[in-house]
Amino acid sequence: MCERMTKRDSYISDCGMRVPSSGTMKAATRARELEAQGRTIIKLGIGEPNFKTPQPIIDAAYKAMNEGKTGYTSSRGILPLREKIATIYSKETNVEINPHANVIVTPGAKASLFSALFSLINPGDNMILISPYWPSYQGIATFIGAKTKPVPAHYGDFEFPFESIKSAIDEQTKLLLVNSPCNPTGAIFEEDALRFIKDISEDYDIYIISDEIYKKITFESQYVSYLTVTETLDRTLIIDGLSKSHAMTGWRIGYSIGDKELISSMNRLQQNVSSCVNTPTQYAALTALDLTEPTKMMVAEYKKRRDKAFEFIEKSAYLSCRKPEGAFYLFIQYKGDICSDEFVSRVLEEKSVAVTAGTVFGVQENYFRLSLASKLEDILEGLKRIDDLLEKINK
Repeated sequence: MCERMTKRDSYISDCGMRVPSSGTMKAATRARELEAQGRTIIKLGIGEPNFKTPQPIIDAAYKAMNEGKTGYTSSRGILPLREKIATIYSKETNVEINPHANVIVTPGAKASLFSALFSLINPGDNMILISPYWPSYQGIATFIGAKTKPVPAHYGDFEFPFESIKSAIDEQTKLLLVNSPCNPTGAIFEEDALRFIKDISEDYDIYIISDEIYKKITFESQYVSYLTVTETLDRTLIIDGLSKSHAMTGWRIGYSIGDKELISSMNRLQQNVSSCVNTPTQYAALTALDLTEPTKMMVAEYKKRRDKAFEFIEKSAYLSCRKPEGAFYLFIQYKGDICSDEFVSRVLEEKSVAVTAGTVFGVQENYFRLSLASKLEDILEGLKRIDDLLEKINK
């Protein structure tokens, strides 16, 4: 006769319990709750372009659907799209990229990141991040059971921390993950930093993941892809996508370029998780990659918003910020004896403005992230309300 088992405390696995909730979504969730109560919220928290997807992209998806292109595709992505990605990157970087072996199309750049980290790191390994960093980097590593080793950039100017990275490497270090232009600071790594990263990879035999999702959104600085410097796909993965550059966040289309072994592993994971990216989106992406003018228009508007916001910040007694060279965020330092989690909560509850706490990006000092992917009048009104609250806090 079987003995009665003790009731489980939870059916959730250790992996499931390790996964942190999204810090960038916290304020957005509370903002929706307040809106449901009748409040009007100025949303400056989420990195989602407030532009409509360009019409030719929409038309291409509609055409594909009408032509019956709605079934499964190769789990790696349709070949014409992989060929176009390979051609573009080969031309930009002078690195030979094989569309059959070196490219995979994924449901968003985040899916590329997940399958890459899942393929590269084991429980107990660690990866180095440059802080401030996008929180999903750490979240995915934590799910796997690996550790992250944040290396702070030089706060104030967020310059590249050369020697600190080298001293952070140990026997368990498997990879270095870099993001340029950076979310949340907008900093762009110059060529000397990229050459340093290449040397680190060679000297310590560690993998480099370069998240280049914001590479099309740059202002004064000239952007250089890591692949241009490394000149090889060995120990190298480039992650990119169309969400930010073409206002396609909800379409879920990203891609990765890497060596054959890693791309094959990522493909096996994708076969088991999502099968493939939805087919009409892939045909829409073919058209998107040929479009340049809509992106230029969006970048010009982001620059205008950045510059107008800076005019306000420079006049404020309580706010300061390094002018970003790319992406569409301001990572703003504020004065006041209040932690950023409590501060952004008060900004939302008292001033009806949603921004993101600096702690979400691994920063304990007084910082918050403000998205420029909203109307200029909302950005300026939001900054005014934040400044008003800081005047009250600092009395």
